[in-house]
Amino acid sequence: MSGLSQILGGKDGDAGLLGDKSVLDPIVPGENSPAKLWFLIQPGNGGPVEDWVNCEKMHNIQKEPTMVIVNGALDKVRGGFYPAVFFPKLAATIDRFYNKFESIFYLKPFSDKNVYGWLYRVYPEPWQVVWENVKPGKDGSPEVEYVVVATLDKKPSYSDTIGMLMKASQSNK
Repeated sequence: MSGLSQILGGKDGDAGLLGDKSVLDPIVPGENSPAKLWFLIQPGNGGPVEDWVNCEKMHNIQKEPTMVIVNGALDKVRGGFYPAVFFPKLAATIDRFYNKFESIFYLKPFSDKNVYGWLYRVYPEPWQVVWENVKPGKDGSPEVEYVVVATLDKKPSYSDTIGMLMKASQSNK
């Protein structure tokens, strides 16, 4: 059983993180341990909310490795999607852990109030609000032009992003 699975499993020992343990390579200190990188894919999104809490536990066990979270739905976690009254352990992780994360690649679609666009960023570049300008093509089928309508140093809120997309849409009429 992995040391991490034992730690996260608490008094029961096994958190069941690794499935069939008989197929795992042994952990050899100095050779393949300690970790140099924590690479987590989609914690908590479609699975148990405890996955997000466990990310912080992993970091606290070993602070040196860089932690990379792919498709982590961190906007949900940081934005209050999970009410603290129902998810107190998760809420406790937000300020001390998740609000310190830096997005290195971010691409989120927006469709609201009849406007469509994207919020985009590749670290260390600024944030970009991209409007989808849909217009008739030469053969009558829709043609999409992607227009950067704002470049920002800080990530805009949902409502600010929609406002910028609406302004771009209205100024094109």
